[in-house]
Amino acid sequence: MELLQKLLCPVSMVLFVLLFSSPNVASSSVEEANGLLKWKETLQNANSSVLRTWIHIPNNGSGTSASSPCQWFGVSCNAEGRITSSLPLVYLDLSYNEFSGNIPPEIGLLTNLETLHLINNQLNGSIPREIGQLKPLSELALCNNYLTGPIPSSLGNLTNLVSLYLYQNQLSGSIPEEMGNLTNLEFVYMDTNNLTGPIPSTFGNLNRLTLLNLFDNKLSGSIPNEFGYLKSIVHLDLSENQLSSSIPASFGNLSELTHVFLRSNNLSGPIPQEFRNLENLILLELNGLMHPVNSTDMKDLDPRHHSRCDPSGGYGGEP
Repeated sequence: MELLQKLLCPVSMVLFVLLFSSPNVASSSVEEANGLLKWKETLQNANSSVLRTWIHIPNNGSGTSASSPCQWFGVSCNAEGRITSSLPLVYLDLSYNEFSGNIPPEIGLLTNLETLHLINNQLNGSIPREIGQLKPLSELALCNNYLTGPIPSSLGNLTNLVSLYLYQNQLSGSIPEEMGNLTNLEFVYMDTNNLTGPIPSTFGNLNRLTLLNLFDNKLSGSIPNEFGYLKSIVHLDLSENQLSSSIPASFGNLSELTHVFLRSNNLSGPIPQEFRNLENLILLELNGLMHPVNSTDMKDLDPRHHSRCDPSGGYGGEP
C-alpha cells in the first residue's frame, strides 16, 4: 500500500486528461470525447463541480468555446484550441472522488489511453471486457471500489501493461490464464478480493514481475512450479488463501526474492532446501510467524508447525 501511495499521490477531486499530438485524429478525438460524455451520464455523482463543464459537442465537431472539450475541466488541447486538431486522450484520472455506478463499455473508445486511474471511488458492477481494447495502456488502477464479477480475459490483450492495481474490490471467479500474455508486468496487486480457483501456471511467463500480491482471496490448488521462472520477483504474498500441497522446489531459482508471505494456507511438507540458494531472502512468513531465514535451519521447518520467530526484528501486523 505504501508503494502505491508513492506511485499514485492521493489528490482529492482529481481529473486530469492529457492530449498528445498525432495526425488525422479529428474523428477519433470526437469519439473519445463522446465516450467520456456517455460515461458521465452513468456516474451518479456526475453533477458535481468536477464535471459540470463537460457538455455535449455538436455533431459537426466544430463546437463553441463553451462546448469544446478544450474548455472542459482537466482537459488540455493543442495551441490551436480546436477539437479538430486536439490530440488523443492518453491519461485519465478520476481517483479519490465519490463516483458511483458502472464502468461503461464506452471506456473501450479511449483507445489511446496509457494510464487509467479510478482509485478510491464507489464504482460497482463488473470490469467491462472492452477495457481490453486499450492496447497502449501501461498502468491500470481500479482499486478501492466495489467492483464485482470476474476479471475479464480480455485483460490479456493489454500487452503493454506494467502496473495492475485491482485490490480491495469484490472480484470473484478465477484468474484468467490470458494474464500470462502480459509479459511487461512488473507490479500486480489483486489482493483482498474473492478470487477462486488455481493460480494460473501461465504466471510463469511474467519474467519482469517484481511484486505479486494475491493475499486475502480464496485461491486453491498448489503453487505452480512455473513460479520458478519469475526471475525478477522480489516480493511475493500468497497468504490468506486455500493453497495446498508443498512449496515448489523451483522457488530456489528466485535469486532476487527478498520477502515471501505464505501464511494462512493449507501447505504441507518441508520447506525445500533449495531456499538456501536465495541469498537475498530476508523474510519468510508462514502461519503468522516471521522467519528471518539467515537464522533458521531450513531443513527443520515445516509450514504447518512453527515456533520460531524473531521478536526483536520489529515485525508485526500486516506486511
